[in-house]
Amino acid sequence: MQVFTFFCVESDGSVPRFDVTPCADEQAARARAFELLDMHHRCDFVEVWCGSQRAFDVNPLRAVAA
Repeated sequence: MQVFTFFCVESDGSVPRFDVTPCADEQAARARAFELLDMHHRCDFVEVWCGSQRAFDVNPLRAVAA
């Protein structure tokens, strides 16, 4: 189990909230990032860190207009 830190980044670059959660792996961390995006609609994306290493970013899944 690894501890991941999730930073909810808003459009102005601010990070008004963050979350620290132990996850089994990066796939579980991605799932947690999507949960945070669902909870915090002002969040543009979630920056995910594992320790002092930036692991990845998660962007919201938005429907594309046809």
